[in-house]
Amino acid sequence: MSIIKEFEKVRDIPYRIPLSLEEPDECCTGKAEKLFKILKRGGYDVIYRLCTFRWSDLNLPKEIQGVSHDDESSHTYIEINVDGEWKIVDATWDKKLDGTFKINKWDGKSDTEIAVKCIKFLSPEESLSYIKHISTPQAIIADLKINGKFYKAFNEWLETKRKLYG
Repeated sequence: MSIIKEFEKVRDIPYRIPLSLEEPDECCTGKAEKLFKILKRGGYDVIYRLCTFRWSDLNLPKEIQGVSHDDESSHTYIEINVDGEWKIVDATWDKKLDGTFKINKWDGKSDTEIAVKCIKFLSPEESLSYIKHISTPQAIIADLKINGKFYKAFNEWLETKRKLYG
């Protein structure tokens, strides 16, 4: 298994925040989970990591930023143990968003950048606990009530960017 090719496959799933419980999770948490499972099956030691960030730090257009939402949010990525050292691996932004966000490339042994400007880093234990919490149907429904219109506008904006740059 080429971990670099597996990373690229997951990275290049178009990033999209699910707008219902039925939609696949193709945002940072879903992509981290996919890559986590692939690397675990390949025999690698992998952990989930989570940090908080502000949507306003992404320099979104005013019409997107103006849609009601919580500015502070969480971001999920993973760490993999490579030769005894934990390395950050973040497959969030797909390559068709090049020109909009920095697209991570990974050499299989170094850190990638984290896709957002992190405010607070959670420990691996806190990260796992928080991910379990935000993945419950109740938490997803509550989040969508507050942020669903923003997520929809953000997803649509990303699609226009993919058409422009992709």
